[in-house]
Amino acid sequence: MAAAEATRRLRIGIITDGLMERGCGGEVRIANGGVGVYIYQLIKHLLQADAVNEYFLIRFGAGTLDIYRHPRARCVFLPASRLSRTLGLADFPYPGIVRRLGLDLLHYPNQFGGAFLPRRIKRVATLHDLTPLLFAHLHPRRRVLGFRLLARAALRRCDRIIVYSANTRRDLLSANMAAGDAIVTIPLGVDAAFRPGIATDDFVRRYQLPHRFVLTVGVLEPRKNHIVLLHALRHLHDRGEKLTLVVIGREGWRWSNPLTQPQFRSLAPWVRIIADVPDAELAEFYNRAAVFAYPSLYEGFGLPVLEAMACGTPVVCSSASALPEAGGDAALYADPHDAVELAAQLTRVLTDGALRQRMVEAGLRRARQFSWRRTAQQTIALYQSVCGVVPAAVPVTSGEGC
Repeated sequence: MAAAEATRRLRIGIITDGLMERGCGGEVRIANGGVGVYIYQLIKHLLQADAVNEYFLIRFGAGTLDIYRHPRARCVFLPASRLSRTLGLADFPYPGIVRRLGLDLLHYPNQFGGAFLPRRIKRVATLHDLTPLLFAHLHPRRRVLGFRLLARAALRRCDRIIVYSANTRRDLLSANMAAGDAIVTIPLGVDAAFRPGIATDDFVRRYQLPHRFVLTVGVLEPRKNHIVLLHALRHLHDRGEKLTLVVIGREGWRWSNPLTQPQFRSLAPWVRIIADVPDAELAEFYNRAAVFAYPSLYEGFGLPVLEAMACGTPVVCSSASALPEAGGDAALYADPHDAVELAAQLTRVLTDGALRQRMVEAGLRRARQFSWRRTAQQTIALYQSVCGVVPAAVPVTSGEGC
């Protein structure tokens, strides 16, 4: 390999349409859960950790989150009309952008893309999970149709596919949607905002929280399995554990409040649903919870599990999909279809002080193994590999950036 290739600066284009935004209380927040958090944190830490390569953030419409104002970010905002977005699904604008800006690589960080790109353009995709194919009934028809029509062709054309977990890698291989040597596992990180010891004076009063509560966090949609959690809460109440359940998450696809069902109406005074919480206050919710419950039917990773652990909160979660990879030996697990088992595991944490302390300590150790900086560094190495540049120590920019 030529010496120039060993030191060449790369020009990386990242398609950021999957990072959705919303205004709330005068500030701009991420609007779409785990996918949005991944794209935001990856870009933030790429810009912080890499003083060599250039990053071009490409999207339809202007982005207003702070990453677009970073001094090293090169923003490419395209017209946001319906026609432009439709053409974007067919990759229409991207070959011209690659040619005009001299990009070495395009990264599609929201599932897949590039099915219609010329073969000469190098591309990487981040696949979060295959739930639109594996659990089609849990997704809108449009999303399922998009996966069925485009995912296989797009993924097979990728130079590399990033996944968070070995479970998603197995799903990809089982579906024969990618070659094994194209799939690279890069785990997610935990933001430093999630840490133990966060307690503000008026927090409990403002949110009217009880002393002990079970917490769950995630978009309000069928896949998160709130129904089984409510059944488990009812089992706890039947055994005398009169705990409150706090549910944090915005309304998602096909959400219908289960508390309106006759079987759950008696639980209504014991369940708080809070739709919108700033990240700084989310960390305090984790800190104050007696236990974090996450009975999801399927996750590509399960970032809230690690966020809770980083705050010193014991975790009981589903034994399905990639969640055991996230929680390791620091969590307790239950079959996501078995409310009795879930209630039993929650009871163990709530009643066994020694077990709880062991779980807190193990969770803190577990969370420290995951950082967004490491995610960014591994992604930089992948970009270099795809572009034929010898991976080397990447100079780090000073400070923490935006």
